[in-house]
Amino acid sequence: MKVIYLDILNDNIEDETISDKVFNDIKNGIKLKDVTFENCIFKNVNFNEVDIDGVDFINVKFENVDLSNKNFDERLVRDTVFNNCKLFGTSFIDAYIKNVVINDSLARYINLSGAKVNNLKIINCDFSDSSLIDLKAKKLYLDSVNFKNSEILNSKLENADFSNSNIDGINIDKFSVKGIYINEFQCVNIIGLLGVNIK
Repeated sequence: MKVIYLDILNDNIEDETISDKVFNDIKNGIKLKDVTFENCIFKNVNFNEVDIDGVDFINVKFENVDLSNKNFDERLVRDTVFNNCKLFGTSFIDAYIKNVVINDSLARYINLSGAKVNNLKIINCDFSDSSLIDLKAKKLYLDSVNFKNSEILNSKLENADFSNSNIDGINIDKFSVKGIYINEFQCVNIIGLLGVNIK
């Protein structure tokens, strides 16, 4: 990153690429339309009152940022890190996600349905009540993720390790289970898919 300074994002921006900036605030009521952020850092920023329509992130770092209920459907998120962020109800439907880390973040109700994922690391996060339907995942790394009451259907998750994550109440199908790793105590959550009754 060549230019390092703290700035406030305070203008409506359309059809632009914003590079090499560090943002520590964002003005309420602005609109971002068809914008690419590249080599940027967002620290302690709340996007709640920002209108987002078509935003891509390339080599971006989010620190303590609130992106709750924002829509990144069909967008690109590449080489990006989310640390201690709020992604409550954030939508990444049909997004392309590559080389992304989500760490220590609240992501309840996050929607990754239809996303194409290549090298996604989710570490110590709350993904409860999330939707992962038709997810195409290559290199999905999980460590201490809460998937309680999540819906995981028709998703390619082969080699994903759920063994130290919470899968209580998960709604998952046979296709999505194929090739995943679980621990012996999690078997009770999965065994019903085989038509076996526990007595």
